[in-house]
Amino acid sequence: MNTDIYTKILEDHKELASLPQTLAEVIRVTRDDTSSAQDLAEVLGRDPALTAKVLRVVNSPYYGAGREITTLTQAVVMLGLRTVSALALSTSIYDITGKWQSSIDRIRFWRHSLEVAIASRLIAEAVRYPRPEEAFVSGLLHDLGLLVLEKSFKDRYESIWRSAVCGEELVDMEENTWGTNHARIGQFLLDQWGIPSLISEAVGQHHRSFPPDLNEPELRLPQIVALANRISKFSVAKTKVDFESQFDSTEILRKNLQLPGDRLKPIEEQLMSHTVEQARFLEIDIGSTEEILVEANLMLYHHYNAAENLLKENNQMHREITQTQMEKAALESLKTITATFNHYINNAAATILGRAQLIELGMKRGEIVDSQNKTTHALDVIINGVNTIQLVLEELKNLESYETAVYHDETRIIDIENRVRKQLEKLRSAAQSQLPA
Repeated sequence: MNTDIYTKILEDHKELASLPQTLAEVIRVTRDDTSSAQDLAEVLGRDPALTAKVLRVVNSPYYGAGREITTLTQAVVMLGLRTVSALALSTSIYDITGKWQSSIDRIRFWRHSLEVAIASRLIAEAVRYPRPEEAFVSGLLHDLGLLVLEKSFKDRYESIWRSAVCGEELVDMEENTWGTNHARIGQFLLDQWGIPSLISEAVGQHHRSFPPDLNEPELRLPQIVALANRISKFSVAKTKVDFESQFDSTEILRKNLQLPGDRLKPIEEQLMSHTVEQARFLEIDIGSTEEILVEANLMLYHHYNAAENLLKENNQMHREITQTQMEKAALESLKTITATFNHYINNAAATILGRAQLIELGMKRGEIVDSQNKTTHALDVIINGVNTIQLVLEELKNLESYETAVYHDETRIIDIENRVRKQLEKLRSAAQSQLPA
């Protein structure tokens, strides 16, 4: 991994080195097990704008307080230190990054980020992860590295981003250019800010390909965020999704987290409505209702196309399988017919040979006179011909024991044909040599 890239980011953008003082204090208080609700309330109270936003969110129907919360201390007591600090951190980082100039569509960026945050929290709750608010923050910040790279390498990243929109793999292009990717860049920045390592590591691994049957406790949060990112419907870039690979990785993560399929489906169904609702409470701009509906309609169209293509492939496969089955059945029938014809022709050949042998015996005993040897010549031709027929029938008999797959082997077919042709040539040669001059 190229460490120079991290040094350059901090040297060129010193404002990224640390969080604003209030947020740094919020994190410090939250990480201190001896801190009280009053301690966190005092820190938040130093920032009037942040105080107003936290109280507005706490009093929203989403959290269902049931009564009006008028002080930060009440908010912390009701929701807990970690939840309130997560709200403060999320809304503040949204405000901070909003001041950065970017060619990345910010509305799409935060729409995707918020959807992944909500999915992460819902999945965490479903698998009984003890701190769902960590999953929410990790999900909200998982793509922060995109904005950092774009801010630090504006022209180069704009070019890479355009390629990503056209279908190129973004992470691969980042790795080829800088020896790292936006997930690890995001992890690096969060570490600089003193964000808990569990969160920063989850951000850093959200593009990792996790192997099946991975049950390590320290990797539960990274897998929760990775799964949330996989099931997210609102993408940052307008690119087509590889549904097949997406499905495979989603299934691996779901099974690793021991999340039943019937528990994941409701989460996916609720995501869009939850995202719209939470965005309003957190005052995060994710676009108008019309824009969201257009995006949703586009997603449905892509899913319809994928389903239609899958149906076409299945129909084609069915036709090919049916054709193969018909060919196999025809070959099996041919083998049966060949065996039957072999039996009758062999019996007929044996009868002809028997009668010829009787005539030959009669000639030897003098019972049949053949003064010009014409009968003898004719018998020789008949006997040679019958012998040849029996040799050909033996080849046909051998075919009965072949697997049907052999008939698809062109070399084997040519060998059989050549052997039969040689027997027929012997028959003709024998017949011609026995004809009288």
